[in-house]
Amino acid sequence: MIASGAELATSLDAASVVEDALGVFAKALRAMQLYLPNNPTRAAAMERVGVAFGKVWRVADPLQIRIKEMSFEWEGRTVYRDLERGTDGLPWLLYRDGLRTLTLHPGFETTELTAILKLFQEARSASPDEDDLVTLLWAADFSSLEYTHVEHDSDGNVPLARGTETGSGTMSGAPPAELMPVGEDAPSGTVRVEDFDSTLYFLDPGEVEYLQSELAREYATDHRRLVLASLLDIVEGQAILESRTEALATIDQLFIEFLSVGEFALVAYCLREAAAAARRIAVEDECLPLLRGLSARLSEPSAMSQLLQAIDEHALSPAAALFEELLMELRPSALEPLLLWLGRETASPARAIVGRAALRVAMANTAMVAQLLEHTDESVVYGALQLAAQVATPATVPALSRLLRSGSEALRVEAIKVLGEIKSPAALQAVERGIDDGSREVRVAVYRVLATYAYTPALPRLLTALRRKELRTADLSEKMALFDAFGRTCGDAGVAELDTVLNARGLLGPREPADLRACAARTLGMLATPLAIEALGRAADTKDIVVRSAVARALRGNS
Repeated sequence: MIASGAELATSLDAASVVEDALGVFAKALRAMQLYLPNNPTRAAAMERVGVAFGKVWRVADPLQIRIKEMSFEWEGRTVYRDLERGTDGLPWLLYRDGLRTLTLHPGFETTELTAILKLFQEARSASPDEDDLVTLLWAADFSSLEYTHVEHDSDGNVPLARGTETGSGTMSGAPPAELMPVGEDAPSGTVRVEDFDSTLYFLDPGEVEYLQSELAREYATDHRRLVLASLLDIVEGQAILESRTEALATIDQLFIEFLSVGEFALVAYCLREAAAAARRIAVEDECLPLLRGLSARLSEPSAMSQLLQAIDEHALSPAAALFEELLMELRPSALEPLLLWLGRETASPARAIVGRAALRVAMANTAMVAQLLEHTDESVVYGALQLAAQVATPATVPALSRLLRSGSEALRVEAIKVLGEIKSPAALQAVERGIDDGSREVRVAVYRVLATYAYTPALPRLLTALRRKELRTADLSEKMALFDAFGRTCGDAGVAELDTVLNARGLLGPREPADLRACAARTLGMLATPLAIEALGRAADTKDIVVRSAVARALRGNS
């Protein structure tokens, strides 16, 4: 059965509530690790857990979550994911020790929260030979928490002796070591002091490997993420406004530094966590605009220029998914530096991603695109023309029309092509005015657009262009483009003009040059009306071989 829109929206809202609550719970666990019991940040983190789960009980009573290696699921949806922290994350802590589901009942956040968090922290710092999380939960016997788990293999946990313990403290099935006859082999299972190395600092290979892996993990951990998380905890939980503002200023400074050195993963993490924190604090909170404005900080021309400069100078090739995620929240102010970079960079591996980001911003801000079409830097204008062609909105037609009057030849040609993509009446009217342009490249572009859309209102201007003396000295490609545009807009009304070009004669022979007559013959063949065929027939026996070949081709195409 397909869920209705209202049901789907309700489900998404409920999942968002659960997601926020689990995020607050994870932050409270981190606060317990970082702060002393009398620290106000730690106390505030505990209070936020109570508030968050108070909302959860209205959508899930009890809350049963499925535990994956790096995430939690609720009702088939992923409601918490911790890819950055990896084996330090909360999902891995539970999954590692065999937990597969966790059920929380109302009241745990008021009666057993501190005890549960302490137990999780104890399991995180426990050594391999200490009790695992399942054992600790079983011993604690919480009333508001239920779980299911799987058993782990016990390979490597070999008992020292077999048998059962007796009242004397020795092991049945093996005589005491001091009573064993000299020279005889010890029975299986006997424990002797000689079996142990007496060196105080002796470690078995498994312990050495464990220490080496922990050292490698510690050196590989990016503590800058922990710093960002701690600063955001201060913003969320600290009551003193000055402290929260100072933390936000530090986050902003780190944000710019990460951008300048190309640390895109940290920038994306900062944006993601700031957005999550903004959802959890009150609407009237004074820090809320600053948190929400962090993504706008990325869109400032200075910050965006630093990001793009880092790509150029360090030849960075960020992962496509990560870089695209970073550019998802760009604002209109980012469009100018993006277009400037696109206009200058042609071979960067990030070009396609930056282009998609610019298009996404342009689709939502067509007025900004129109404004950038009149920029003083031609690189920006060229990029804006490319976006205008993709957006194809009539809102850019006035700016494109002004560009046709003042831009360079290359920009005017591109503007004609963009107006052809927009193809609104106003756009085609602006294209029509380009018939009188002084540039041959612009005129050819105009003729091709008018021919594509058979824009009949342009017929008077096309006829005037056809009768100009300057056309006789134009190159063949311009003549053919003009005749094509005329033929596609004139119909039978233009046959008389074409007949005059093809067949009119002066005192000393044909009045028009051979290439012009051949173009007229080709256009008459394209019209293929009875009047056009009749005009072609009158030129079938012309002496000029170029014209005669063009007439023959036109007649064959319509035979």
